[in-house]
This record gives sequence, structure tokens and C-alpha cells, in this order.
Amino acid sequence: MTQHALPMACAVALFDPLPSAVLAFPARGCPTVQPVRPALSDAERDELNRLRWFALKSALAPRPDFERACFLLAGDDDVSLERSAIAFFRALSAKSLFDMSFYRPGAKAASDDEIWLLRLLEAWRAGNDAAAGALVAWRVRPEARRWLRFLSARFAKAL
Repeated sequence: MTQHALPMACAVALFDPLPSAVLAFPARGCPTVQPVRPALSDAERDELNRLRWFALKSALAPRPDFERACFLLAGDDDVSLERSAIAFFRALSAKSLFDMSFYRPGAKAASDDEIWLLRLLEAWRAGNDAAAGALVAWRVRPEARRWLRFLSARFAKAL
């Protein structure tokens, strides 16, 4: 017997075809094959396009001091929707953990960040402060989370 040869009993045990206990899993029907994006209703799609316009407008607006803008908004109960939106989106772009991605208005697809924003606004509207706080914590730097919770709540209220 050579150094690399196996005894006959081992060779039979290693290469004897056994009935397979593994079932084939069809990849086509598996929900993890492709990322699952929620289907947006017409109302959600309209709101998303409106949010995209606000994101574009805020990118063109002058950059205010983040904390000063929050103090000014906190002291005024009758803040316009546009001022709330600009403050929110400017703070979000400055204090998010990574670059936020908003598509152009009218785009069919929705980015993960846009879905996150829709969920955040939905949580505030439902009065679910804990869920809204968790969503903010998921995307915003720790030092800015308190202000972004405030700004997002004001923005959701103004919408």
C-alpha cells in the first residue's frame, strides 16, 4: 500500500453514494434573493415626491447654524412647512452617519433613505415616539439625535 492510498473499506465509505437528505431550495421564490422594497401606494408616492422637492430646495438654501436654527424653531409654534423642511433636511445632511440618498422627484424607485424617511414620518404621525427615536438613532450621529428627533417631529407635524 502506498503512502497516499486508502484501505478499501475507507474508500468505499468515502465514495459510496448515500441518499441525499438535502432538498433543493428554489431560489426564485426565496424572499432573500433580492432586496425587498415595499410597494408604495399612490398617496405614499405623492408624499415621497413632495419630500424629494423639499430635499432639493434645502440643498439650494443657505446653510444655517444647526443649533441656532433648532432654537429658533423651538421658540416659534407657527413655523412654515418650508422652513421646517429646510432645517430638517439641512440637519440631516450635516449630521447623518452616512450620505443620504434622495432620488429626483418623479423617479419610480425609492432609495433606502427615502423608505426610512417615510417610516420616520409615519412613526411620528402614529404617536410612536419610541419607534421614531429608534429610526433617528439608526441614521444620525449621537450628538445630533436629540435635535433631529425634534426637527423630524416638527416636520411631520407641519406636513
